[in-house]
Amino acid sequence: MQNYYQFIIPRLNGEDIKRDLRKHLSLVRKGIAGFIIFGGRLREVRRLLKHLQEEARLPLIIASDLERGLGQQLRGGTLFPPAMALARAVRPDPSKALSQRKLRLLRQAFAAVAGEARYAGINTVLAPVLDINTNPDNPIIGVRAFGEDSDTAGFFGTEMISTLQGNGIAACGKHFPGHGDTQIDSHISLPSIDRSLRSLSRQELVPFRQAMAAGVQMLMLGHLKVPALDPSGLPVSISSPAVAYIRKSMKYRGILITDAMNMGGLSRYSEERACSMALQAGVDLLLHPLNTEKVAAYLRRQKQDYQTDRIRNFRKGLLRSPDTERPAFIENTRLSEELTGTAITISRDLRLGRNIFLLIISDEKSRKGQVFLKTLRTGLPQLRSAVLIPGADGSGRLPSPEKDCTVITALFSETRAWKGNTGLWLTQTIRSVQDRTSLFISFGNPYLLNDVQDAGKMLVYWDSDAAQIKAAEKVLRCVSRR
Repeated sequence: MQNYYQFIIPRLNGEDIKRDLRKHLSLVRKGIAGFIIFGGRLREVRRLLKHLQEEARLPLIIASDLERGLGQQLRGGTLFPPAMALARAVRPDPSKALSQRKLRLLRQAFAAVAGEARYAGINTVLAPVLDINTNPDNPIIGVRAFGEDSDTAGFFGTEMISTLQGNGIAACGKHFPGHGDTQIDSHISLPSIDRSLRSLSRQELVPFRQAMAAGVQMLMLGHLKVPALDPSGLPVSISSPAVAYIRKSMKYRGILITDAMNMGGLSRYSEERACSMALQAGVDLLLHPLNTEKVAAYLRRQKQDYQTDRIRNFRKGLLRSPDTERPAFIENTRLSEELTGTAITISRDLRLGRNIFLLIISDEKSRKGQVFLKTLRTGLPQLRSAVLIPGADGSGRLPSPEKDCTVITALFSETRAWKGNTGLWLTQTIRSVQDRTSLFISFGNPYLLNDVQDAGKMLVYWDSDAAQIKAAEKVLRCVSRR
């Protein structure tokens, strides 16, 4: 009977890797395909991944969501700006040619991601995002996409693929056939993309075709209802017609992996049933089911054999041991900071008075923006400020700055799985301060400012400490010296 563990990639919590090592070793000995890593300390995760690999007959697939580099998951790794910020930093005007210097910076960033992954023992990076963010109300893609057109998504996606794989790391393009034109987070529910196949071919599928031409080793199938690919309404991730289209019409021969099997887009089915449907459809690997043993037992009862050559050949070519040479973490951090600063855009030439009131609005229910505030105060020691967060005392009472002061409103709203769409509280709060605000700054979702007409706009794309410092420095340069 076939070993069904070889199709499964469960979650490995890096924070608990030492405590759970016996459980992970047991799965390795049963023939598990690999693990997807979330969190942990680089030094410890690196050491114990090496131990797990030593117990495996074939190299384990050690995968991780490193869209923003190793620091996105492991403490001790470098955190790079999100994809949209990288694209903005390197090619702010898509209609113009990319300079060789900027292209080198981009490739250095992707090479740094690959080098740090190799050092950690991660051999498969679940990136790039090949989605085109055509819907401003998209709650889950946003700044994770390189841009809003197929050329941008395809160019940057293939650059990331070529650089990662040229440095010995398998890349995984996602989320086929494109999650950009949705208003639902597939972590929560099943989005529907009601576009014709002709329309998809002209737009959403373009970056995926380019990725295939670049030799991408893996594609992730989204939990997306796409009638053009499967009129029955089955999510693409478990759909035989969708897989057949990829294999026959698009002639892709690489690995197909599902998006995480614990997501709400598959809530209509039990996890075991959905996993069985995915394999029957022709998908190679099942990502992140919650209960590996239940899934394996269910598949065993089905007594169906599935194709294994692609998985075996893929695993044979993977990095098995972590690199011994320590990456240049300090230089990588400097590169990240340079790209972060270059990405920041301001809508118009600004001249700000010194009498400034800073309003920080966050929908994260936490007091964000303190690094930004502290940096601003280095040049404006008398700066006054207020923070608004949902549900906090006073959140319904907007502050009343003096009439002669300049109001800067800083918005903190992160694109995050399971969060859902931008809440009514945030959009109403933005509208309520719009008439008094001279400059809006978005530390995250740039689309929050789409309806702002008269105020200046600064787009920062993320809220790392480095991003807040760089944004504050740009503000201070706009402040009058008089």
